[in-house]
Amino acid sequence: MMLSTFLADLRLYRYLVGMQIKTQFQYKVNLLLDIGSYLAVTGLEFFALLLFFIPFPDLLGWKVGEVAFLSSVINLSFGVAELVGAGIDNFPETIRKGEFDRVLLRPTGVFLQIVGSDFRLRRLGRISLGVLSMGYSLTLLPQLHWTWIKALLLPVGIVSTALIFVAILLLGATICFWTIEAVEITNVLSYGGREMLSYPLTAYNALMQRFFLFIVPLAFGSYIPVCYILERPLPFGLPLWLAFCAPVLALAFATVCVLAWRFGVRQYQSTGN
Repeated sequence: MMLSTFLADLRLYRYLVGMQIKTQFQYKVNLLLDIGSYLAVTGLEFFALLLFFIPFPDLLGWKVGEVAFLSSVINLSFGVAELVGAGIDNFPETIRKGEFDRVLLRPTGVFLQIVGSDFRLRRLGRISLGVLSMGYSLTLLPQLHWTWIKALLLPVGIVSTALIFVAILLLGATICFWTIEAVEITNVLSYGGREMLSYPLTAYNALMQRFFLFIVPLAFGSYIPVCYILERPLPFGLPLWLAFCAPVLALAFATVCVLAWRFGVRQYQSTGN
């Protein structure tokens, strides 16, 4: 029963996303301009990172190629989360306009409708940046020794980080059941977390390191797997095998956020009330 429901929801999600993709492809030039402009804007952020290393040879022992590789991983993860979770990110507007009442009346999952409500291909610009910057960073790391475990850990870390970013957006959407003035909290964790984790975690004080390791575990999906790949020590003397725990922590954090979301949905009162 649960499997059949999941498959039905998946088909509906594909249908919702498919409709939006077809609509956006009706204006191909506009779509290409959107993707290109988004790539250019996000590319400036990566360029600024590279400029930092002109006067400084390294950052706490991290060379430019290593930091560029770390930045590409977090940007690629954030790009995937932006693409998939845009509907969640727009949830404050759904509440503000009173449209959530209509969502509740439809005979399908609430979460599915919210996630499938917005799918903008322009966000492929950040994903493209992540891919291009990763390729460039690897040219700066000719001594990097790859193994099949490292090659497997890289996509696992990216997917885990993307899941945590989507869970953060969901947590922010949940807060909107009580107030729509706290969106900045989500932005601090999502955009702020992406910006902070574009640099080595050890550049920040111990409190911030613990926060992004054990409370909002973004560093477990990005920084720690990158440390494993680059064969760098982890903060607080943590063992390197923890890099393989990224999916577990991502799922645990996402589960907490989903439970909070379900509680919020149950507590929601109609706009008419």
